Amino acid sequence: MDNNVNLDQIRRQAYRYDAQDGLLEFLMGIMLFFVARAIISPHLGWLPALLIFPMRWAAKFFKERFTYPRIGYVKLKDDSSDPRSFGLGILRYLAIVVFIVGAGLFAFGEISSWQYWMKWMPAIMGGFCSGGFLYAAQKSGLLRHYFLFLFSIGWGVGCSFMDLASVYQGISRWALGLGLVCLLMGLVIFLNFLRTHPVRPVEVENVQD
Repeated sequence: MDNNVNLDQIRRQAYRYDAQDGLLEFLMGIMLFFVARAIISPHLGWLPALLIFPMRWAAKFFKERFTYPRIGYVKLKDDSSDPRSFGLGILRYLAIVVFIVGAGLFAFGEISSWQYWMKWMPAIMGGFCSGGFLYAAQKSGLLRHYFLFLFSIGWGVGCSFMDLASVYQGISRWALGLGLVCLLMGLVIFLNFLRTHPVRPVEVENVQD
């Protein structure tokens, strides 16, 4: 049992160590800006899906260019991970978010109103997105991930209360607000990371004949 606890602590420390550069938040902010733009034009709704692989490439590029030369690279194999369980966990979380919103609408007698479901779509989107931040918070233990978890939900609820012309504007405003927070947070953390972590000099071994 003690070995398992120690291994969990090592995994958390490794993830926390790797997440200290702020690139996760920075790239998430950029992604949300694209989401906000695509939502305003519904015919571009498929656009954010095309950014998944470019964003993964961008994360790898920045990590190899700026992060790894400063703190090194380590990857721990998580034997406890199960793709099936992970996918079911995501579906359960999404179902909980929809249930909570539905319970709120039911309490006010509006659960059958499609108009109110659309009005609260920013809150639903905020709840969906908060799952990713909660997952990162549980893996890293970083307070900023818990803050983004709460902000995603709170800002989504706030946008749902706003009197806007359409549901698209509500979701777009939610994505812009969360994206701006993520972008600025990630940029500040990344610049501070570059300042406090100089590139490690390459050690050259001398070979004498």
